[in-house]
Amino acid sequence: METKTCRECGRNLPLDQFNKQRRSKDGLQPLCRECCSEYNRKRYAVNSEKIKEDVKRYRAENPNNELGTRIKACEKNPNQKNAYRAVDAAIRAGVLIKPETCIGCGCNNSDHRIEAHHYDYTKPMDVIWLCTPCHRRMDAQRRVREGKKPYGRSA
Repeated sequence: METKTCRECGRNLPLDQFNKQRRSKDGLQPLCRECCSEYNRKRYAVNSEKIKEDVKRYRAENPNNELGTRIKACEKNPNQKNAYRAVDAAIRAGVLIKPETCIGCGCNNSDHRIEAHHYDYTKPMDVIWLCTPCHRRMDAQRRVREGKKPYGRSA
């Protein structure tokens, strides 16, 4: 097994303990993952406000890049949170347009908030737009079909 010495801690570690870095000769970062994490924690503690501003500006200037990242996250781990984030990024990128009315009952945005409903979290862009009460009803029906107890009900 090949090894590499960390520039920070001096330990001789297996190559899988180093993150990739294309521009280096061996294709790996000079710091091991543990030292790299510690470096990033310290850097963030000192520069958190600037880093947050930079991230916010980058996301505003590159909405399609953020959308791509969110869709990849859904492919790796399809869950409600990742699907929600992907839809949010798609709206900011202009890929999805949030309507003003619910397709379930026809109420408009001033009556209830309009939300994206997923039938399948592996398809984050495949949504229907429902008001909050209709969305809750659809989720309760899904839970019954899956053999789970609906939310808010005691046994």
